[in-house]
Amino acid sequence: MQLSKSDQYLRWGVVGLLFVAMVNAYIDRGNMSMVAPLLTDELLFDSEKKGWIFSAFTLGYALMMVPSGRLVDRFGAKKVYTWFYILWGLCAATFGLAQVFWHFLVLRVVLGFCEAASGPASFTFIANHFSEKQRGLASGIFLAGTKIGPAVGAIIAAYLIENFGWRMLFVLSGLVPLIWVLPWWSWVSKIEKRPHMKIGKRKKEKVPEPNKNIRFVDLIGKRKTLGIFFGYFFYGSVWYLYINWLPSYLYDSLHLSIKDTGWWSAYAYGGLAFVTVAAGFIADRLIASGKTETKVRIAFIVAGFLCGSAIMAIPFVTGETAIFTVLLIAISGMGLATANTWAIMQTIAPKGTVGTMSGIQNLGATSGGFLAPLLAGYVVGHNNNYNTVFIVAGLMMLLGILSYTVIIGKVEELKID
Repeated sequence: MQLSKSDQYLRWGVVGLLFVAMVNAYIDRGNMSMVAPLLTDELLFDSEKKGWIFSAFTLGYALMMVPSGRLVDRFGAKKVYTWFYILWGLCAATFGLAQVFWHFLVLRVVLGFCEAASGPASFTFIANHFSEKQRGLASGIFLAGTKIGPAVGAIIAAYLIENFGWRMLFVLSGLVPLIWVLPWWSWVSKIEKRPHMKIGKRKKEKVPEPNKNIRFVDLIGKRKTLGIFFGYFFYGSVWYLYINWLPSYLYDSLHLSIKDTGWWSAYAYGGLAFVTVAAGFIADRLIASGKTETKVRIAFIVAGFLCGSAIMAIPFVTGETAIFTVLLIAISGMGLATANTWAIMQTIAPKGTVGTMSGIQNLGATSGGFLAPLLAGYVVGHNNNYNTVFIVAGLMMLLGILSYTVIIGKVEELKID
């Protein structure tokens, strides 16, 4: 059944809301990295303590990732995302009251716990309402929020810190975005009243309802699932290094001001957002023209991870221009892979398990995202530079290529016996 224009506007409007939510999520996550350089003097936080604070978020995120996916599969994206979104906004605002190290540590764990439903809820909606030929663009738009968030957030954070102090930054970032819940609940409710908008109602295939017969253990032991997990473990390790440590690197090593740190971070993440959407769109068009999904999406992923590995050159170049060029190539280039990794996951996931499979993929990212920033804090504190961190990050990108090309293999729905 062909969707009307109003149906099309409505479902893409929800994708827009998912994008906005991820912008907000990554502003909340990135605020800590912008504030971190100031806490060195104000609260006497050294590199090791900052590493623990950075990684605490991904600990909570990882612990709740799969359970939140199961909740989405069982109760639906609308209800689960609404409650988790409200809780994370309140938690984000509470950072403005933090006084000592353990306050930040606990709040970061809770924030990660609350934001965990964002991926499973978003990808479940996309999988239910977009075909495999459209998921690259829909996923790309949604995932662009994960890149625009740090970009916009860095600029906003720099302004608010300079004019109102870092505590007000957290309060405003947490409370103002709660208004998002109103259109989210309203628009998704309208879609639920139009069952023909669901993929299974428009094509002769089974509606992707929650599959209660497939257990978590049935999925995690499969080769393709392991490829998804480890591929995103390496991707997440590098991504969370940038999210958490890039402002500190620019501030400590290149001696930029907080304002300039915000702008340079915005350039890097803004480029990544553009590439993410473009790559998802182009991949969709190639698949629609007859190219196989395996060849197209894997090719984009390999190209993106190769660009990401360019970060290994940082210790061997000199001058701000050269360093910023390498950073832009490495960070922006990762966008070639981003939307396509998630489109692959949606294709591989058995019907009714997208929430759980997205949780598994994000569990890989957050596992790497917990270890990498934490270890980076110890390495930077011991070596007093970031060179080793950048070299290891580049090697992780190369290992990620093996996960997608060797372990996953052909992109097709996972068969559960």
